[in-house]
Amino acid sequence: MSEESKRVLIVDDSPDDIHFVMESFSQDYAVLAATNGEKALQIATRDPQPDVILMDVEMPGMNGYETCRRLKASEATRDIDVIFVSSHDTTEEKLAGYDAGGSDYLIKPVQPEVLRQKVQRIIADRDIRIAAAAETSSVMDMAMTAMSSAGELGVVINFMRESFSVDSGESLAELVVKATDSYGLESSVRIAMNGEAVYAGSKEPMPPLEKELLARTAGGSRIVEKGPRLILNFGEVTQLIKNLPADEDKRGRMRDNLAILLEGAEARAKALRMQKEMTDIVAESNLALVNIRDKEKLQKGEAMAIMDDLMHDMEEAFLTYGLTEEQETKLLGIVQKGVEKSLQNLEQGQDLDQQLKAIIERRWRMPRL
Repeated sequence: MSEESKRVLIVDDSPDDIHFVMESFSQDYAVLAATNGEKALQIATRDPQPDVILMDVEMPGMNGYETCRRLKASEATRDIDVIFVSSHDTTEEKLAGYDAGGSDYLIKPVQPEVLRQKVQRIIADRDIRIAAAAETSSVMDMAMTAMSSAGELGVVINFMRESFSVDSGESLAELVVKATDSYGLESSVRIAMNGEAVYAGSKEPMPPLEKELLARTAGGSRIVEKGPRLILNFGEVTQLIKNLPADEDKRGRMRDNLAILLEGAEARAKALRMQKEMTDIVAESNLALVNIRDKEKLQKGEAMAIMDDLMHDMEEAFLTYGLTEEQETKLLGIVQKGVEKSLQNLEQGQDLDQQLKAIIERRWRMPRL
């Protein structure tokens, strides 16, 4: 579908804000407008529906959060993405927007280019979700069948087994989501790896607001439960569960199984981090050994050159200063002792060179972690 056929609905009681959005999007999108929540609900049910809604939070009557909740409660409009636009930049406000069903949360004033990029990204993500809907349904059916046959604990055991074969934070996060999907739970995961965070979710691409909430709750209380939502923090691993079952017995089993699963994920994340550090150490030590060997070779060459220069200078001295035979013999004896000592040092250096060479060859043959 071309951008020209996409539809953007702006919901705002401010004529200036509506005019701003129309100016920003009128060339590329069909722009609709509503000045209150009730009107927005009516427009959203019409065919063709808007692809994305820019929702003001503070409006007379029904505010933006309530309007969004009603949109998400209706089967006809629940798949329309809502981007909240507000002047409040607090975690509580953003959490309220997420709980209402928002896909993103922008702070006023919004630059036109930023707003266009956000809308383009949201619409592109929605197209991907629509295209993958049938496949997702099939995968969920298979996951439920697998869970029934293997049992709830079997999911955890299988996760532990498969986790040993993952070699990156991204793969580990995807494996956590895959295991959680087997319980019929929608989730998103954040894992901090080597100074960076990786994300994975049941529904991809993950909404920006969901990523921000995972980042803000990371490192907090180990288990936070509110309604159908569950947040788990185990070390550098944070998971958000969106649809805990209402049945208390099943809810408790899910919580316990997920805690065990995330403990395993935390341990594997630590192992991956240590493997990365060991790989870096081995690479640095290999480089250091090669540099030592090269410098040792250079020093040996310089020592040989010094001895050659010394012998040359001595020969010239014999001719220039008219030394007696006894004097020449004595001087040659002194020089000979120095040469013998230098040769002994060179022989020791050759032994060291062979040892360094053996160490370097062994390190390069070591398997990479």
